[in-house]
Amino acid sequence: MSMEHLYETETMAELCARQGRLSEAIAIFRELADTAADPAVRTRARDRLTGLETSWQPLRVAEVPPADLALPSIPGISLLVGEDQVTVAWALPPETSSPALDVLVLQRTAGGIDPQKKLLPLSETSGRIGLLLPGVHSALAAAGTVREGRFVPIVRSKG
Repeated sequence: MSMEHLYETETMAELCARQGRLSEAIAIFRELADTAADPAVRTRARDRLTGLETSWQPLRVAEVPPADLALPSIPGISLLVGEDQVTVAWALPPETSSPALDVLVLQRTAGGIDPQKKLLPLSETSGRIGLLLPGVHSALAAAGTVREGRFVPIVRSKG
């Protein structure tokens, strides 16, 4: 196993999934489904991948008009958690390339609290977004940039 694939294991993929880092879990399971030497590992990875991709719905599907939340000073991020909605306001330096939000939302479900973590590409370095999230419990967010496929935070919300 090469060093770059050292952490691409079923255990790491499951850990990522439990932490709400679903895009990372999906990427690892996809790699295992395609390249694992053991046919049983490939089968388990395909099965788990199907389940994760089915449950992983982009937060942008639930966009709604944002609440009236003032834009923060640069660099800054603000969150407003309502009954069934989260509004995020962000302001990044104008020269920020590939701006993005990394949002962690905790939602109340029949099975308890369900974490969802999403990376949302942005078209502007400042603005507001409203997300319809029934049963929202709490949320955290970071605003930053995407470099080489990885999110690099510039500013984070207070926990």
